[in-house]
Amino acid sequence: MNPLFIPIIGSIADKVLDRLIASPQTTVTAAEAPAVRQEVAKAVVPVIEHLTNNEPWYRSNVTWGAIFAIMGGIATIGTHIVVGTPFSWEQYGTPALAIWGGVQALYGRWKARKPLGAS
Repeated sequence: MNPLFIPIIGSIADKVLDRLIASPQTTVTAAEAPAVRQEVAKAVVPVIEHLTNNEPWYRSNVTWGAIFAIMGGIATIGTHIVVGTPFSWEQYGTPALAIWGGVQALYGRWKARKPLGAS
């Protein structure tokens, strides 16, 4: 997790705790605050990571999809070479485009700092 998020998460957790302790409808006491703060942080971290595109690379579906597209393209071209398929744009172009698309998806995912549509 990005260390810059720690104060943000702490601030959110503190605000949630203040509301819970002040609410007459809950039984949360000040003594239970550290445990509640930890639970709030566990719930908030994935949301903040997603909103800022800072989740680890191995938890990104886009990254895995791009890796598999690249691997599929490489495997297809390798198969054509091993089998001795004569060159044609139809035979080699399609897997080459899969590789190119996978590379572009990886670049876009790793370069992005916020999800599409976020302002």
